[in-house]
Amino acid sequence: MKNLQHSGIASRRNFLKGGLKTLGGLAIVASGGIVYQAVDEDIFSPFDGPAYAPWHTWKTDKLTGALALVQFAILAANPHNTQAWRFRVTDQQIELYADMQRHLGNMDPFRREMWIGFGCALENIAVAAPSHGYHADIAVTPGAVPKQPAEQGTVLVAVVTLTEAGATQPSAENKRLFSAIAQRHTDRNPYQPAQPVPDSLTKAFAQMSRSAGVRLDLFDKGPARQGFDLIMTDATHAIVEDPAMVADSQRWFRTTDKAIQTHRDGPTLSVAGLPPAITLLAKIFPDPSAHKSHQMWETATRDQQLASAPATGIISIKDRYSKADNIAAGRVWQRLHLWATTEGLSMQPMNQPLEWVDRLQQQAMPNVAAQRLTELIGSTQWQPTFAFRMGFPTTAVGISPRRSVQDRLLS
Repeated sequence: MKNLQHSGIASRRNFLKGGLKTLGGLAIVASGGIVYQAVDEDIFSPFDGPAYAPWHTWKTDKLTGALALVQFAILAANPHNTQAWRFRVTDQQIELYADMQRHLGNMDPFRREMWIGFGCALENIAVAAPSHGYHADIAVTPGAVPKQPAEQGTVLVAVVTLTEAGATQPSAENKRLFSAIAQRHTDRNPYQPAQPVPDSLTKAFAQMSRSAGVRLDLFDKGPARQGFDLIMTDATHAIVEDPAMVADSQRWFRTTDKAIQTHRDGPTLSVAGLPPAITLLAKIFPDPSAHKSHQMWETATRDQQLASAPATGIISIKDRYSKADNIAAGRVWQRLHLWATTEGLSMQPMNQPLEWVDRLQQQAMPNVAAQRLTELIGSTQWQPTFAFRMGFPTTAVGISPRRSVQDRLLS
C-alpha cells in the first residue's frame, strides 16, 4: 500500500567502479569479491526463503476455521509493508488489533494510513470467508484515529464474527476475487501508457466504490489529470525535503537479504520498479544516503510512474480522520486491487499528497495540500484519503516479504 516503492534506492553511488563482463546475456561484475556478495545477497533468486513463504504456504498448511482466514489477511496491502496487524482467534471469531509500535512516524502522524491497511486485511477476510464455508460479519471499533498516537501496546480495531454458510456456495465473483488474493501485488514498474484502462473496468470500480459508501475519482487526461500529477510531484518533493519524514520512511527499507529474512517486512529493492541490471548493481554496492535515495524516488515518481500511467485515482471519505471511514477506504482499495488483478491490470498506491496533508496538519501549518485536493475532486463534502495509479503491466511483478501467521497472533 502507500508508496512502498521509493525507487530511488537505485542510486547506490556510481555503480560501475570496475568493468563488467557479459556472459550469456548476464552481467557479471569483474571483482570476485563482488560476485560473492551477489550470491550472498541472493540476487539471482530474490523471492525465496521464509520471508516469502506466506504467499505459498496457504496451499499446504491446512489451517482450519477462523485461523485459515488469517493466512489471507496477512497478504493484504498495507502502508510501507509495516504489517501493523495482530489477531486473536477463537472458533467463531477473529479480533483484529493495531500493533501501535509498527508505525511510520512522521510519514503517518495520525496513523490514518495504518487504519487503511487494517481495512485491506478485513476485506481479504471477507473475501476468503465464503470459500471456507463462512459468512463474515465485521464490527469496526468507532472513533477518530489517534491525534497523539501511543507508540506501545495494541488497540482493538475490529471484531469479525463467523457463521457457517451451510449449503450456500460462494458467488462466481467471490471465487474470482478469492483466487486473486495471493496473486495481488503492488506494481511499481512502468505501465503501458498507450493501453487505456477499459471503460467497463472504470465503471465497475465506480459502482463498487459507491456501494461501499466512499467516493472514487479517476483521472486519465486533461486539466484534472494534470492537476493530479502536479500535486503528486509537489507532495513528493515536500516529503523529500523534510528530514523527519525521510528518516521515518528510510528506517523501514530492507536492502539486504539478511535484513529481509530477519524482519520480513518493509519495502525491498526487488520490488522497487528498477530495471533488472540496476537492481543487481544496487544490491551489490553500498546504500546511498536516505536523502539521495528519496531524491531518486522523486525522479521516478515524475518520470516513470506518473509518465507511464494511463489512469490515476483518488478514494475519498466523509471524515479523513475517522477510523471507520478509513477502514472502509482500505476495504475498497483491496477489493479494487483484487478485481484489477483478475483483469490483468496493475495498480500502485501513491499516497504522497495525503501524507503531505497529514504532515501540514501535524505542524499546524496552512494546509495547501488539503485545499488543492479539494479543488481537484471538486467537492467540499468529501475528503481524499488514498491515491493510486493503474495500468497494464510491462513486466512480471515481484512479491513482498511477510511475517507469518503465528508471528501475528496474540495469545
